[in-house]
Amino acid sequence: MDSKLPPTKTYFLRDEVVIHNNETSAWVIIHGVVIDITPLFTAGRKKATLKKTLQWLLAFAGQDLSLFFHNNELTPIERTNRNGERVPVFVPCLERNPATQCCWYRDPALVIGRITFHPCPVKIINTLTFHETEMIVCYEDTIGDVREKYLRYNDNAKQYEWRKDLSEGSEVGMLRMDKTLTENGYQVNLRSSVPVIWIFYILPPDTTNEADSLSGKYNPANGRSSSESEALRLTTLQ
Repeated sequence: MDSKLPPTKTYFLRDEVVIHNNETSAWVIIHGVVIDITPLFTAGRKKATLKKTLQWLLAFAGQDLSLFFHNNELTPIERTNRNGERVPVFVPCLERNPATQCCWYRDPALVIGRITFHPCPVKIINTLTFHETEMIVCYEDTIGDVREKYLRYNDNAKQYEWRKDLSEGSEVGMLRMDKTLTENGYQVNLRSSVPVIWIFYILPPDTTNEADSLSGKYNPANGRSSSESEALRLTTLQ
Protein backbone atom coordinates (compact mmCIF):
# COMPACT_ATOMS: atom_id res chain seq x y z
CA MET A 1 0.00 0.00 0.00
CA ASP A 2 1.20 3.50 -0.81
CA SER A 3 3.21 4.73 2.19
CA LYS A 4 2.40 8.36 1.37
CA LEU A 5 -1.15 7.98 2.57
CA PRO A 6 -1.66 8.95 6.21
CA PRO A 7 -2.67 6.36 8.82
CA THR A 8 -6.31 6.45 9.85
CA LYS A 9 -8.29 5.50 12.92
CA THR A 10 -11.63 5.56 11.12
CA TYR A 11 -13.07 2.29 9.87
CA PHE A 12 -16.14 1.50 7.83
CA LEU A 13 -18.30 -1.45 6.93
CA ARG A 14 -18.71 -2.05 3.21
CA ASP A 15 -22.42 -1.44 3.67
CA GLU A 16 -21.60 2.06 4.89
CA VAL A 17 -19.67 2.83 1.71
CA VAL A 18 -22.31 1.50 -0.69
CA ILE A 19 -24.82 4.22 0.20
CA HIS A 20 -22.40 6.98 -0.88
CA ASN A 21 -23.15 6.54 -4.55
CA ASN A 22 -24.22 9.91 -5.92
CA GLU A 23 -22.80 13.24 -6.98
CA THR A 24 -23.30 14.89 -3.59
CA SER A 25 -21.63 12.06 -1.65
CA ALA A 26 -19.42 9.63 -3.54
CA TRP A 27 -17.01 7.15 -1.93
CA VAL A 28 -14.98 4.33 -3.41
CA ILE A 29 -12.75 1.57 -2.04
CA ILE A 30 -9.28 0.66 -3.31
CA HIS A 31 -7.59 -2.24 -1.53
CA GLY A 32 -9.33 -1.43 1.73
CA VAL A 33 -8.77 2.33 1.58
CA VAL A 34 -11.95 4.43 1.57
CA ILE A 35 -11.68 7.52 -0.63
CA ASP A 36 -14.19 10.37 -0.78
CA ILE A 37 -14.23 11.47 -4.42
CA THR A 38 -17.11 13.94 -3.98
CA PRO A 39 -14.89 17.03 -4.57
CA LEU A 40 -14.26 15.88 -8.14
CA PHE A 41 -17.95 16.40 -8.89
CA THR A 42 -18.70 19.48 -6.79
CA ALA A 43 -15.59 21.70 -6.86
CA GLY A 44 -15.95 24.67 -9.19
CA ARG A 45 -18.94 23.19 -11.01
CA LYS A 46 -20.25 25.54 -13.69
CA LYS A 47 -21.43 23.16 -16.37
CA ALA A 48 -24.77 21.40 -16.15
CA THR A 49 -23.29 18.02 -17.02
CA LEU A 50 -20.10 16.22 -16.05
CA LYS A 51 -17.51 15.32 -18.63
CA LYS A 52 -17.43 11.71 -19.77
CA THR A 53 -14.59 10.50 -17.54
CA LEU A 54 -16.26 11.92 -14.43
CA GLN A 55 -19.59 10.39 -15.43
CA TRP A 56 -17.78 7.07 -15.71
CA LEU A 57 -16.20 7.51 -12.28
CA LEU A 58 -19.53 8.52 -10.74
CA ALA A 59 -21.10 5.32 -12.09
CA PHE A 60 -18.69 3.40 -9.84
CA ALA A 61 -19.40 5.46 -6.69
CA GLY A 62 -20.02 3.27 -3.65
CA GLN A 63 -18.10 0.36 -5.17
CA ASP A 64 -14.75 -1.39 -4.79
CA LEU A 65 -12.36 -0.41 -7.59
CA SER A 66 -9.48 -2.64 -6.51
CA LEU A 67 -9.58 -4.70 -9.73
CA PHE A 68 -8.35 -1.64 -11.66
CA PHE A 69 -5.24 -1.32 -9.46
CA HIS A 70 -2.17 -3.46 -8.86
CA ASN A 71 -2.35 -5.78 -5.85
CA ASN A 72 -2.10 -3.90 -2.55
CA GLU A 73 -1.04 -0.72 -4.33
CA LEU A 74 -2.70 2.54 -5.32
CA THR A 75 -1.12 2.23 -8.76
CA PRO A 76 -3.57 1.81 -11.64
CA ILE A 77 -3.19 -1.06 -14.08
CA GLU A 78 -2.21 0.26 -17.50
CA ARG A 79 -2.54 -0.77 -21.12
CA THR A 80 -1.03 0.41 -24.39
CA ASN A 81 -3.36 2.48 -26.55
CA ARG A 82 -3.37 2.70 -30.36
CA ASN A 83 -0.75 5.45 -30.23
CA GLY A 84 1.63 3.26 -28.27
CA GLU A 85 1.07 5.23 -25.06
CA ARG A 86 0.63 3.67 -21.64
CA VAL A 87 -2.74 4.68 -20.19
CA PRO A 88 -4.82 3.45 -17.24
CA VAL A 89 -7.28 0.65 -17.96
CA PHE A 90 -9.74 2.61 -15.83
CA VAL A 91 -9.71 5.91 -17.71
CA PRO A 92 -11.11 8.02 -14.79
CA CYS A 93 -7.73 7.52 -13.10
CA LEU A 94 -6.59 10.42 -15.28
CA GLU A 95 -8.76 12.78 -13.24
CA ARG A 96 -7.31 14.92 -10.44
CA ASN A 97 -8.62 16.58 -7.32
CA PRO A 98 -9.23 20.22 -8.40
CA ALA A 99 -8.16 21.49 -4.97
CA THR A 100 -4.75 19.79 -4.83
CA GLN A 101 -4.13 18.71 -8.44
CA CYS A 102 -3.21 15.27 -7.11
CA CYS A 103 -4.49 12.09 -8.72
CA TRP A 104 -7.64 11.35 -6.75
CA TYR A 105 -6.57 7.82 -5.83
CA ARG A 106 -3.27 9.05 -4.35
CA ASP A 107 -4.52 12.20 -2.66
CA PRO A 108 -4.23 12.02 1.16
CA ALA A 109 -6.82 14.80 1.40
CA LEU A 110 -9.48 12.46 0.02
CA VAL A 111 -8.71 9.44 2.20
CA ILE A 112 -11.32 9.18 4.97
CA GLY A 113 -10.67 5.72 6.41
CA ARG A 114 -10.31 2.02 5.80
CA ILE A 115 -12.60 -0.98 5.49
CA THR A 116 -12.81 -2.94 8.72
CA PHE A 117 -10.72 -6.06 9.12
CA HIS A 118 -13.79 -7.94 10.32
CA PRO A 119 -17.48 -6.97 10.64
CA CYS A 120 -18.62 -7.88 14.16
CA PRO A 121 -22.19 -8.57 15.25
CA VAL A 122 -23.06 -7.28 18.71
CA LYS A 123 -26.22 -7.43 20.83
CA ILE A 124 -27.10 -4.53 23.14
CA ILE A 125 -29.67 -5.22 25.85
CA ASN A 126 -31.37 -2.26 27.49
CA THR A 127 -32.12 -3.33 31.08
CA LEU A 128 -34.59 -0.46 31.47
CA THR A 129 -36.88 -1.38 28.56
CA PHE A 130 -35.72 -5.01 28.06
CA HIS A 131 -35.27 -4.16 24.39
CA GLU A 132 -32.56 -5.99 22.44
CA THR A 133 -30.77 -4.36 19.53
CA GLU A 134 -28.49 -6.29 17.19
CA MET A 135 -25.92 -4.32 15.22
CA ILE A 136 -22.93 -4.94 12.98
CA VAL A 137 -19.91 -2.87 13.98
CA CYS A 138 -16.27 -2.69 12.94
CA TYR A 139 -13.68 -4.90 14.62
CA GLU A 140 -11.61 -1.76 15.30
CA ASP A 141 -14.49 0.21 16.86
CA THR A 142 -14.14 1.17 20.50
CA ILE A 143 -17.14 0.78 22.81
CA GLY A 144 -17.45 4.55 22.52
CA ASP A 145 -17.75 4.17 18.74
CA VAL A 146 -20.37 1.45 19.23
CA ARG A 147 -22.30 3.77 21.53
CA GLU A 148 -22.23 6.52 18.91
CA LYS A 149 -23.68 4.11 16.34
CA TYR A 150 -26.28 2.95 18.86
CA LEU A 151 -27.57 6.53 19.14
CA ARG A 152 -29.63 5.92 16.02
CA TYR A 153 -31.68 3.44 18.05
CA ASN A 154 -31.62 5.23 21.41
CA ASP A 155 -30.82 8.93 21.56
CA ASN A 156 -30.21 8.63 25.32
CA ALA A 157 -27.41 6.09 24.88
CA LYS A 158 -24.92 8.32 26.71
CA GLN A 159 -27.14 8.29 29.80
CA TYR A 160 -26.48 4.58 30.31
CA GLU A 161 -23.77 2.59 32.05
CA TRP A 162 -22.27 0.11 29.57
CA ARG A 163 -21.35 -3.26 31.05
CA LYS A 164 -20.19 -6.74 30.15
CA ASP A 165 -22.28 -8.27 32.94
CA LEU A 166 -25.31 -7.56 35.13
CA SER A 167 -23.39 -6.27 38.16
CA GLU A 168 -24.73 -2.74 37.99
CA GLY A 169 -22.54 -0.16 39.71
CA SER A 170 -19.55 -2.47 40.13
CA GLU A 171 -16.21 -1.50 38.61
CA VAL A 172 -15.72 -5.12 37.61
CA GLY A 173 -17.52 -5.71 34.35
CA MET A 174 -17.78 -2.04 33.42
CA LEU A 175 -16.71 -1.56 29.81
CA ARG A 176 -13.84 0.74 28.90
CA MET A 177 -15.28 3.15 26.37
CA ASP A 178 -11.88 3.81 24.78
CA LYS A 179 -11.22 0.10 24.17
CA THR A 180 -12.48 -2.29 21.51
CA LEU A 181 -14.63 -5.37 22.05
CA THR A 182 -11.58 -7.65 22.12
CA GLU A 183 -9.68 -5.28 24.42
CA ASN A 184 -12.66 -5.46 26.78
CA GLY A 185 -12.38 -9.25 26.88
CA TYR A 186 -14.95 -10.30 24.30
CA GLN A 187 -14.23 -13.16 21.91
CA VAL A 188 -14.83 -11.92 18.37
CA ASN A 189 -14.53 -14.62 15.72
CA LEU A 190 -16.71 -16.85 13.56
CA ARG A 191 -16.87 -19.56 16.23
CA SER A 192 -17.70 -17.36 19.21
CA SER A 193 -21.17 -16.33 20.31
CA VAL A 194 -22.42 -12.82 19.62
CA PRO A 195 -20.98 -10.37 22.19
CA VAL A 196 -23.66 -9.06 24.56
CA ILE A 197 -23.50 -5.58 26.06
CA TRP A 198 -25.80 -4.73 28.97
CA ILE A 199 -26.75 -1.09 29.44
CA PHE A 200 -28.20 0.38 32.65
CA TYR A 201 -29.98 3.71 32.72
CA ILE A 202 -28.37 6.21 35.09
CA LEU A 203 -30.84 8.48 36.89
CA PRO A 204 -29.91 12.17 36.94
CA PRO A 205 -28.37 13.21 40.29
CA ASP A 206 -31.47 15.15 41.42
CA THR A 207 -33.83 12.21 40.83
CA THR A 208 -34.11 10.11 43.97
CA ASN A 209 -37.71 8.92 44.13
CA GLU A 210 -41.14 9.07 42.56
CA ALA A 211 -42.05 12.10 44.67
CA ASP A 212 -39.38 14.14 42.90
CA SER A 213 -40.83 13.17 39.55
CA LEU A 214 -44.36 14.03 40.56
CA SER A 215 -43.32 17.33 42.11
CA GLY A 216 -41.93 18.50 38.81
CA LYS A 217 -38.24 18.36 39.73
CA TYR A 218 -37.76 15.75 37.06
CA ASN A 219 -39.96 14.58 34.22
CA PRO A 220 -38.99 11.05 33.09
CA ALA A 221 -40.83 11.57 29.82
CA ASN A 222 -38.43 14.28 28.69
CA GLY A 223 -36.35 12.96 25.83
CA ARG A 224 -37.45 9.35 26.23
CA SER A 225 -39.61 6.92 24.40
CA SER A 226 -42.87 5.90 26.07
CA SER A 227 -41.43 2.48 26.91
CA GLU A 228 -38.43 4.05 28.65
CA SER A 229 -40.64 6.45 30.59
CA GLU A 230 -42.93 3.68 31.81
CA ALA A 231 -39.99 1.46 32.74
CA LEU A 232 -38.40 4.31 34.68
CA ARG A 233 -41.69 5.01 36.48
CA LEU A 234 -41.94 1.39 37.60
CA THR A 235 -38.29 1.42 38.67
CA THR A 236 -38.64 4.51 40.86
CA LEU A 237 -41.78 3.12 42.50
CA GLN A 238 -39.88 0.09 43.77
